[in-house]
Amino acid sequence: MRVVQFDMADASFPASLVDVPEPDLPGPEWARIGVVVGGICGSDLHLFTHNTGPSPTLTGLGGAFPFALGHEIAGRVIEAGPACRYPLGTRVAVDPCLPCLPRGIDPPCVNCSRGLTSSCLNLDSGVLTGGRSLGYTRGLGGGWGEQVLAHVSMLHPVPDAVPDRGASLHEPVSIACHGILRAPPRDGEPVLVVGSGIIGLAALAALRGLFPACPVTVLARHPHQAEAASACGADHVVRSVARSAHFDELARITGARVVGRRADLMLMGGFPYVVEAVGAPQSVTEALRAVAHRGTVLLLGAAGVSDVDLTPIWYKEAALVGAIDHTVDRNAAPGLAGAPERHSVDRALDILAAGLLPDGVVVTHEFTLDHYRDAVRAAIDRANSRAIKVVFRP
Repeated sequence: MRVVQFDMADASFPASLVDVPEPDLPGPEWARIGVVVGGICGSDLHLFTHNTGPSPTLTGLGGAFPFALGHEIAGRVIEAGPACRYPLGTRVAVDPCLPCLPRGIDPPCVNCSRGLTSSCLNLDSGVLTGGRSLGYTRGLGGGWGEQVLAHVSMLHPVPDAVPDRGASLHEPVSIACHGILRAPPRDGEPVLVVGSGIIGLAALAALRGLFPACPVTVLARHPHQAEAASACGADHVVRSVARSAHFDELARITGARVVGRRADLMLMGGFPYVVEAVGAPQSVTEALRAVAHRGTVLLLGAAGVSDVDLTPIWYKEAALVGAIDHTVDRNAAPGLAGAPERHSVDRALDILAAGLLPDGVVVTHEFTLDHYRDAVRAAIDRANSRAIKVVFRP
């Protein structure tokens, strides 16, 4: 089978399209998935832009080299073990995480035993395969390939209302659902989403589905991102401009006032709930400066070591909340039936089925595996390519 792997074999481009043997199913509860669509995530792009991304403390969790790329995955079951409940042909979204259960670790770690699989303590164990999740492993395939192997616990049936083209969007929307339910907003209170890339738009869709009474303002950098935010139903879209002049517009929306000098501006008042969806130092700082007193900033962008103004955390007594990956979230939400015990991937699929993140708006580029270099370049050069979500269609 063919797969794009990160191997640094070519000095001019660190990934290669290679043929590798089809791996055997690791056990009776596993399935082989024919990949229908695999997305390119911002975390993947760190590998291609000479940017290690988050803190160097995480580099030891890599575990495999070379490794198959792609963790935003949807496809069809083409082989099922005898204990896998999904028949051949079933369309599935794949949760890429490899906590204790897929690895066969028994007894599970303390977090997995509590159902907190996004906080599994054995992601770096090397049991079954190196790498913390699909997209960073060897011997299981990946989303940038023709096939991937997945444990039955990682599979989620895709509703008929979700087209193949948009099915891999479940991954960023699930990230947003899990994060928002870590520390939910009060239904009806204004929310600011800082960033209008795919994570920002996924957060917008998740908020519209889970907390439909919350008016959402999106802060967008590029014109095509602003257009997408409007098309996805944002109540207000504000373009970020030089020297933080957009804080005047944010203040008008919330009834706040602006304090500070030159580019160092802060809202007095502001948004009770802010989603940071970029991870860049400036966007984290802006999120903190825009939050209201005793408000919440949710860090969805994969921020790492950087210079950030932390003053608003203590001055405004604000809460900074982190989130990663996918899990069963036990906080009931007002929207989408408000189910208190539902996996974030299933919530995301409900949101996609409801048309809250239309693939016609956000899936801007599709490539075959043969054109993987062009795909990565388009995803990196968003300003010129006008890319939002770039996907492979193996």
